[in-house]
Amino acid sequence: MKRNFLVIFLVLIWNLSSSQHSDRFLELVKDLEKIRCKTDTTYYKNGNIWWITCWTTYKYNSEEYSIGTGKMIQYYKNGQIANETYMDKYGNILSWNGFDRNGNKSIESVTTKIDSDAENLKEFFDSPLYIKFNRYNRLYKCSGKLGVCYLFKEGIRVNGKKSGLWITYNHNGEIKKEKKH
Repeated sequence: MKRNFLVIFLVLIWNLSSSQHSDRFLELVKDLEKIRCKTDTTYYKNGNIWWITCWTTYKYNSEEYSIGTGKMIQYYKNGQIANETYMDKYGNILSWNGFDRNGNKSIESVTTKIDSDAENLKEFFDSPLYIKFNRYNRLYKCSGKLGVCYLFKEGIRVNGKKSGLWITYNHNGEIKKEKKH
């Protein structure tokens, strides 16, 4: 039952992801004019792909600002996916999945709230310190000895810091510890 609740919770978060921008944030970015979006691929020296991303360029007051948007994929040197990230049209992470070198999921993160206390768009683009966000995180652990990968820890981070209740699980899914932050 608990797993069904978590799946429903994550689906709701994903479906609401287009509405996680605060009114203040939307007011800040309303005057941006999108000029172009260009896919960029970066390679390792061995010829394998390192990054694939789209750079979106906006114009505001005759200045241009470029940020990574859309689906961004980072690879290990061996070609295995390291990270798969979905960014909003302003360069903020909406969801992120991280994988170990064997292809096992190590983290999944979904952004539930995006805000900014920047006074203007120049501040917004010049420093990431003005972005405020809440993310629901699930961390996974793999045990070679047990031959399983499992949900190890989950909880919310506010501006990168743990917040609220964080739950730690053992390898059979039983709650090992609960801690309030």
